[in-house]
Amino acid sequence: MAIFKKSSRKLLPHETSGAKKFFKGLLIALITVVVLGGFWFLSQLGPKDVDFRNFDFTVELSDSIKAIQQESIELEAQFEEVLVLREPLPEDINLLKKSLDKQKDYQAATTGVDSEGYNRQMNLEERYQNLAAESLRLVSLDLEFKAEALATRQDYESARAKYREAYEQQKLINEDFPLSLAYNVARAARLQRQALYFMAEPLLQRSLAYENEANLLIEAKEWGQAEERLQQALDLQDKLNREYRSTNQASVSRLEVLRVKLVGIRSGQSYMEVQRVAELADERRAVSENLEAAALYQEAARLQRQLNEAYRDSPNASSERVSEYQRKSQTSESFELGLEIERNRDFMQQLLSERRTFEAAEVIALLRRDIRQMQDAFPRSSLNDDDLQLKIRYLNLVQNDLGFIQDRIYGALLPIPEIEGWRMLRTEVPQALYSLIMGTNPSRNQGDVRPVDSISWIEAKNFCERLSWILGQPVRLPTENEFRQALGRLRYVVLEDHVWSAADADGVPQAIGTKEPFASGFYDLLGNTSEWLESIDRFETESASHIGGHAQDRIESIFTVPSREAPRGERNRLTGFRIVVKVN
Repeated sequence: MAIFKKSSRKLLPHETSGAKKFFKGLLIALITVVVLGGFWFLSQLGPKDVDFRNFDFTVELSDSIKAIQQESIELEAQFEEVLVLREPLPEDINLLKKSLDKQKDYQAATTGVDSEGYNRQMNLEERYQNLAAESLRLVSLDLEFKAEALATRQDYESARAKYREAYEQQKLINEDFPLSLAYNVARAARLQRQALYFMAEPLLQRSLAYENEANLLIEAKEWGQAEERLQQALDLQDKLNREYRSTNQASVSRLEVLRVKLVGIRSGQSYMEVQRVAELADERRAVSENLEAAALYQEAARLQRQLNEAYRDSPNASSERVSEYQRKSQTSESFELGLEIERNRDFMQQLLSERRTFEAAEVIALLRRDIRQMQDAFPRSSLNDDDLQLKIRYLNLVQNDLGFIQDRIYGALLPIPEIEGWRMLRTEVPQALYSLIMGTNPSRNQGDVRPVDSISWIEAKNFCERLSWILGQPVRLPTENEFRQALGRLRYVVLEDHVWSAADADGVPQAIGTKEPFASGFYDLLGNTSEWLESIDRFETESASHIGGHAQDRIESIFTVPSREAPRGERNRLTGFRIVVKVN
């Protein structure tokens, strides 16, 4: 008997690893099979695909349901027979209505889907609504036609009633027969607006009539009755705006105009009193009762202020009118002082023109005092003269030099050949004289005895104005004719002896009077600086002329006496000027 012994040999590492891999793979396979099986089982529980090709839509209907549809078809056939013979009457249309009702009953009783039956029901519905609405449409159109005729005859109340009836018919169509061709929401809205229009039109006409009556009463100054009529017109317009907003008769702007006019009527009596006082003041001023006139104007201003405060929206309210009465009051009150200023102004002018500068200085002091008093006491007076104030202020500043300036100017004037009443400065205006008169020197080629340059036409005219204040005589720029008369004939003149040109001036103006004078005694009429001329028959926006050439012109060009145009505000370092003065 063989004896079996237990083997004591251990498994090698590679042998144990292979066994583990085998059992692990087997376990994974089993799990995969179980999961897939679970998914298959769940899919069997979900919705199934249906093959509609083999689906049976047929629904068995009972004989009673089929009888309902058959009855509907027979009623429609009866209606068709009527149409062959004549136009349908209301009772005929009722046959179609019964056919439609039967078809609806049939559709309600049918448990399945009958698309053919539904289409038949819709066709019957549209056909019935078109026929049933047609009579209402014709009635509505006839009512509208009659309403238009009544409106043409201005029978607005009857027109309104007809439009309202036409609207009601169209409204009935829209509510009961929405599938008919007569359905028209826009027409219903239009008819309603027309009805409202003719309800509002009589109110507007009454309001306009009241307003016209008020206007006539205003002209007659019947203020109480005018106010009553205008209030009635305003109340009617207010009603139109509140109750008939969608009509043409509603108008916010007209209501505001009526309100303003009503305030104007209420302020009318106050305004009449203002006018009465102002007219009385005018009468007093016309007879030189100036102090009384001043008091009346002040009262008119007070009354106008009261009116402005009480009736701010009135067309009679006016702050400008208050200012005007105050101006007239102060003008009247300052009349005597104004006369004194005017007399002293004329006297000062006379003294200056007679070269009595010491006496003129005393009058200038008086004028300065009176003008300051006028401004302080009567700032609104129309007798305040800003130009005179500026003139006196300037003359006061130069009063110590009045005699010196006059002597220097008159000593440098020469008569102009064949020109009466005017004399011209023998030289161009030097920088020293310009600085003395204007207090500044804009020249780029500086030198007291050089001609002033870089001066605009406007600045030259300002110089003339200030010098005319000092001399008491008109001062201006020379005209071209005066310039040429002073220049004379050049036929036998050796210009190099009289003219600074590009040949010898080194490109800049030279000292005045250093070349020989022309035959008339004037220096530097040509060359040195081109000289501004008086603008005659030109608008202020147009350019001005300067004449005679300058230090950078060639002698051949200067011989032609060149005249150039330039804007009045332009400054050029080769342009200057000279002056002419009126002499007695």
